Amino acid sequence: MNLRQQLKAALDRLAEIAALAKSENRDFTEEEITEVATLSASADALDAQIKAADDAQASITRLVKSGEGRPAPVLDSVTDRTDQALTGSFGDQFVKSAAYQQFRKDHPSGFGQGTPIQFGLIKVGTLRDLGRKANAPTLQAGLDHTQAIRFPMVDLTTPPPITLLDVISRGQMAGQSIEYLQITAVTRNAAIIPNEILPADGTTKPTSGLSTALATASAFTYADGFTVTNMMLADAPALASYMDSQIEFNINAVVEDKLINGSGTGGNPTGILATSGTQAQAFDTDVVTTIRRAIGKVTRIGGTVTGVLVSPDDDEMFDLLKDAEGRYYSGGPWSSGPNTIWGRPRIVCHRLAAGTAIVGNLRTITLLDREGLSVLAFNQHADYAARNLVYVRGELRAAQAIFKPAELAVADLTP
Repeated sequence: MNLRQQLKAALDRLAEIAALAKSENRDFTEEEITEVATLSASADALDAQIKAADDAQASITRLVKSGEGRPAPVLDSVTDRTDQALTGSFGDQFVKSAAYQQFRKDHPSGFGQGTPIQFGLIKVGTLRDLGRKANAPTLQAGLDHTQAIRFPMVDLTTPPPITLLDVISRGQMAGQSIEYLQITAVTRNAAIIPNEILPADGTTKPTSGLSTALATASAFTYADGFTVTNMMLADAPALASYMDSQIEFNINAVVEDKLINGSGTGGNPTGILATSGTQAQAFDTDVVTTIRRAIGKVTRIGGTVTGVLVSPDDDEMFDLLKDAEGRYYSGGPWSSGPNTIWGRPRIVCHRLAAGTAIVGNLRTITLLDREGLSVLAFNQHADYAARNLVYVRGELRAAQAIFKPAELAVADLTP
């Protein structure tokens, strides 16, 4: 976004916060007060930059029209040089924020020993962006059932791997928690019936049923921090790259872990393995048969199997399966393409224990964004100011909900 678009977004968000508090007839919360202060400072800085840019443009126009032939000024700030190199990543959003730009402008020679460093919370993305890379494939109808193909050559167009965060649903929430109904079991008894049913007939109209349970999705804070030097903090490209490779990766990992293994107690959300109402599939004959049995349990109640979650160990095991003549069941070592089993994507989940697979409609798993990913940087931490070090912390608040546990089957792959 350009400067005016950023300013409009900040002003729209301020109006949204004010309208929400007014509609609920309440004062601002502490979180809203902090966000208002950050947005106000950002809006002031953006307004000043817009005015300076307008003045510069007016000067250039005047000089060109006067025939002096002066060339347009060359951009020289750190932020200007990195605009062309960076994309829309979390690190990019941080180094392009008004707060970072203003702080960099105030310290053009870098941050030395004793420089007080304090960035307010800078919003760098929403939960919809988390775990989704710019070049990651989007699952469209039909793509998630693409069959693996054995190519007679080495394929150099291998797409990036699909992760759990790529295939679940995303949403938003306005409060701390929401209550919702989970569908834990489905009975479908639809049938053709006679036009007339006499009292003596044993035929009655069929009745289908849904078993439901009341569940609560509460917002939890996911956070991670790391230490950088003052020199790295002043180097926008290096800082953006480091943030993308560290904060995003680590927060993705903990979100994925809680989606799978969250216990629902002790300050943890409830993950798939601890959710009541999911179906269970015991080991049957072999791992391939077991997966097919699990698929059948989901499809029999009208569910759609969008993927199969497996651990890295089990993913390797599936790749190495051979027939009686020593031929790989899959494409083998010289082919590439979507890793599938029974036509469904096989998605590697590093937080899933070996010997367990989760089969079903992964879109029924939903992450609800309470507060998007924000970054806070400061050197008022231990003896960091004296060591020219800065603590950078990223955090987000989100809730997770599983609306149809019955459409997920947990399969045991151990004999």
